[in-house]
Parts: sequence; C-alpha cells; structure tokens
Amino acid sequence: MMIAARTAAVAAALLTCVVGCRGSRGDRPGMAYIPAGEFMMGSAADDPIVYPWIANTEEPQHPVYVDAFYMDIHEVTNAEYEKFKPHPRMPVNPGDDTPVNNVTWFEAKAFCEAQHKRLPTEAEWEKAAKGGTDGRFEPFEKYAWYQNNSYTTQPVMLKLPNPYGLYDVVGNVREWTADWYDPNYYALRVHDNPKGPETGERRVERGGAFFLPKRGVTVTIRYNHPPTFQLYFLGIRCAQDP
Repeated sequence: MMIAARTAAVAAALLTCVVGCRGSRGDRPGMAYIPAGEFMMGSAADDPIVYPWIANTEEPQHPVYVDAFYMDIHEVTNAEYEKFKPHPRMPVNPGDDTPVNNVTWFEAKAFCEAQHKRLPTEAEWEKAAKGGTDGRFEPFEKYAWYQNNSYTTQPVMLKLPNPYGLYDVVGNVREWTADWYDPNYYALRVHDNPKGPETGERRVERGGAFFLPKRGVTVTIRYNHPPTFQLYFLGIRCAQDP
C-alpha cells in the first residue's frame, strides 16, 4: 500500500510539472526549471530507510522555502567536461556519456562558472531531487544505478527521470554542492533559501553512488569531504539562476 501511494504521488507530481513546467524547461536546453516553493527538507525521525548512526545529520525534518532556479537534467559527462579542460578518464568511467568523476569541489565550481552556472546549494539540490514528492521513487531500480544493478558508472539518462525531469539524482555518481557541511545545521531550521554554514572544512555531497546499497542512495543522505578531495564516485551537476 505504501509503495502504491508513493507511486501515485510521483505520478501526480509529474503531471503537475508537465503542465506547469513544460514552457520553462525549453528556455534553457539541458536544464529543468525548478519552481519556487516550500518543501520538507531532511528525514522524519522514524524513517526506516535512514541509517541510525547518521540519522541526526538528516534531522530535524523542517520546512524550507527555495526561490526558483534551473538545474542540469543530468550529471556533467566526460565529453562535456573535456570541452572545459583535459581530464583523465578512470577505468570505471570511460564513456563520453558517463558522468565525469574524480573532480575536486574547486574543479566542479570552476566548471559550472565557466558555463555561466553555479553549484546548487544543498537545499536546492534536495528540493530538485525530491521533485515535489517525498523522494521515494519506486520501483527503485527504474530510477537509480546502485549496488543491485551496477558495478560501475553508467551513461546518463538511461533511467527514468524524477517529476522535475532530472535523471540520476540518486545513484551513478555523487554530486558536489555549494555548501559547507555541518552535521547539526538542520537544528537551526533556516527557512528561506538556506546556504549552509559560513565556514567549514568539508563540503556537502549528495545523491549516493553506483556502488552503494539502497539505504546509502537517498535524496536526504548527506555525504561530505574536504573540497580538495577527488575520487571515482564524485561528479558534478550545475544550477543556474532564472
């Protein structure tokens, strides 16, 4: 019953976006329009999919308002990034249409800015990823590359998109965001366009990755690394102001 209800909710959100977002999406090729509005950020205290040892970093669930923005419909690919600068491809990620990986936060930021875009804030990322729903997309295998169906990165846009038209928001590669990481930041319950702490040592990453189990590939889990970190599972998705 819960899966059926969630499926219905996703379908309703998708219909809303088709009706309300179709004209905006065509304005910027390769990007989806994310409408302004409030959503519930984080995880509920009794959410069974959340790992108990990190649940406190996703709580309390709280309302957040985000202004309208645009988001890349897919992760930045090797071919797209290599137009910006040369970048060696890793064995797990050889194709033109697979997501670029092994990039630092600084490289991700520089790439987005070179496209007259920017990295999304953590709140923008989660609002876009949830797509107007609670972010529980089922059947999960149809939406995500993760431990059960992949041993490497995969070409973008092969799975179903979320209701906002975004592909691979969970699984495939993890994505850098603009925010500094603070495990207790949600306790502040910042409502309007939160941008994270002013300073920090680690940047937030979102979306999980292809080698992780389902519980590690959710729209709420908060990963983090120093901005100089780079590895085979970490890539880019850009945002842009209207």
